[in-house]
Amino acid sequence: MARGDSVTISFRLNLNREEDMEIWSFLTGDAIEPCFGDKSKFIKSALIRVVQGIKQDDSEKRLVCELNAQREAIQNAMSGEADRIINAVKLIVEEQVKGLAVMQTDNLISHEISQTTLGESGETSKVSEESLEILDDDIADYAMSFLT
Repeated sequence: MARGDSVTISFRLNLNREEDMEIWSFLTGDAIEPCFGDKSKFIKSALIRVVQGIKQDDSEKRLVCELNAQREAIQNAMSGEADRIINAVKLIVEEQVKGLAVMQTDNLISHEISQTTLGESGETSKVSEESLEILDDDIADYAMSFLT
């Protein structure tokens, strides 16, 4: 019942329940007076502790949810960045392997040309373009298998 700026709250204790009996024993005993002054102050302080605990739990739950959302966003960003870097490295390595294959092919051709011009062999060795393409493919496949 409200009277001006105060409210009376009443509640029942079922003395057949162990918890309720324990509360009643504490309220009617001598332990409250030295600590709280009277039953009313004790009940108020007990309720405020519970209310503050509930509010603190809610606040901590919101904080945990917020931290989880931030962690997930960071994890997604890092995963995307890692994928981008891996793809860039694969492209760079592929280009380098192709460059090495071209250099090796050029070296092979110049070696064949030098043998032909010097007359070291009776028959001129011809490097077919098909064998060069196979060589390029083998080198590129080896490098890509190394990356994956």
